[in-house]
Amino acid sequence: MKKIILTSMALAFLGMTSSAAMASDDINAKKIFSKKCKMCHSLTKKKVGPAFKDMNKDSSILLSTITDGRKGTMMKSYKKKLSSDEIAAMVSFIQVQQGS
Repeated sequence: MKKIILTSMALAFLGMTSSAAMASDDINAKKIFSKKCKMCHSLTKKKVGPAFKDMNKDSSILLSTITDGRKGTMMKSYKKKLSSDEIAAMVSFIQVQQGS
């Protein structure tokens, strides 16, 4: 069931054509980055976790990683800390930083 939900979310995410459409006007992904991600990630260089430029570019993998975390790493789940819209905005923000 969890895979079906994540797949549905990923397909809905991929169906959007612009990063502007991803985030509603009231979601500030840069602010979320500063509060939740900056302590472990940088936009351009490795810290505790990889730099955004070095992360996987696949939106479904980014969505899953932020939502569920990564076992065996320090990356924790954000499904209880961020809304699905905020997570989608972060995926878009990461991809913009990657130049995609």
